[in-house]
Order: sequence, then structure tokens, then C-alpha cells
Amino acid sequence: MNWKQIDIVLMILIICVTFTFIERGHAKDPLLIITDPYEPFVFAPDAELKGLDYEVTEAVFQQLKIPVEIQFFPWKRCLVMMQNQKADALIDLVSTNERRAYLFFPDEPLSDSSLILFYHKGHRPQIDTFDDLKSYQLGGQRGSEYPQELADVLVKREDTTTLEQNFLKLVKDRVDIMVENRIVGRYIANKMGLLDQIEVLELPKPFPTRYYLGFAKKDGHDHLAEQFSQALVQFKQTQAYHDILVKYGQAK
Repeated sequence: MNWKQIDIVLMILIICVTFTFIERGHAKDPLLIITDPYEPFVFAPDAELKGLDYEVTEAVFQQLKIPVEIQFFPWKRCLVMMQNQKADALIDLVSTNERRAYLFFPDEPLSDSSLILFYHKGHRPQIDTFDDLKSYQLGGQRGSEYPQELADVLVKREDTTTLEQNFLKLVKDRVDIMVENRIVGRYIANKMGLLDQIEVLELPKPFPTRYYLGFAKKDGHDHLAEQFSQALVQFKQTQAYHDILVKYGQAK
């Protein structure tokens, strides 16, 4: 082997080593996942990350051997960051046409719930049609939105800052009803020790709520969303997933 051939071999080795370090470096860079605290799906009491959808997300990425980092921001800022590709994924998104324009959605949702009506035990409202909802004082939250079909009939609305404030008003008969996510409402009521003072009622029409992990439309994230979806389906068949459901009172 002459010196020219040796130089070529050395150059190839240097290129291979360089690409190896680059690939390893990228593999160690965690995905930036953002969200706004939304108990019990994702929250951080005492600076420790917890939550039904957070723990499921973390477990799936651990199975995929992909490191992640989660940060909290106000919800509207989260959406802007995803539009500008300043983060990789956002926990607990409802899929809409507008959001699909700038996000990849896995086929499998993190969690599946629905809107339901809460009322003070012993004060059952008579609701058979949507129009019946117009007669009752609703306890709402500032900034919360309802599907348009519901918004059109929830006309007697009194907003507060937190869900906890609404439940206290409900059991004191200062509002008649609350329309809230089934999982969120029951979890917060139980946490407040009010679960035995409230009852639930199905709405005249079901309003399913599916929360997803939305991925920014960066190169390769479409495949990452598919990979995450497949791993999530598999994880939901495990005892570890069942244990998370039990932890947050969602096991059937």
C-alpha cells in the first residue's frame, strides 16, 4: 500500500469516526416536550413531574430509548412555540384541522375521555335536550372553551379562576351545573373530598375528548409520531400502564 492509499484510508476512517460522534451527540440530545400544567394529566407538585399523560409519555419514550425534557409554559405560548418549531412535542392536544396544519398527530391518543355534567347531589337538573341547559346557571372557568353546540346553550355562565372554586360553588348551590372533562372533574372532586357530594349526568349528546402528543413538523417527526403511536398501543397492553391508571383512579 503506497502513501496515497494510506491517506485515503485514513481520511475514510476520520469521516466515519466524525459521523459516529455526530450521531451519538444527536442521540443524547433530549426531545423538548412542552405543556401547560393540567391536573391530573400533567402537573408538578413539589417540583416533581407527575400526571397520567406525562407518565405514559415518559414510559413510552423510555421504551423507545429516546431521552426527553419537559418544560411548562402558558398554553397559548405552547401553541406558538409549536408553530415556530421551538419545541419538539406538546402534551395533551385535541386534534383539530387548524392544528394539523403545523403538527403531526399520532393515531393513538394518550388518553380518552369525554365531557360530562356535574351537579350537587340531591339537586338533579332536568336535562333531556340541549335547550334545557339554557335554564341552569353554569360554573365555568375563565379562558375555557366548549364545543360550539354546547357554547350556544350554556348562556347562564358564571366564570371563576379555578376548577376548585367551581366545585365549592356547586356544593353551596351558588351554581347549578358544571360541564367538565370526566377525568379532570372526578379527580379534582376526589382530591377536595367532595366526591360524595356530587353526582354526574351524561349530556344529551356525547362529546368525546381525546388528548394527543402533538409533534412539530420538523424533519423526521412524522416518522417519530408513527413510532410513538405504535409503541403507545403496545404500552397500553402492559401492567405498567394499568398501574398508572390505578394511580390516578382511572382503572376500569
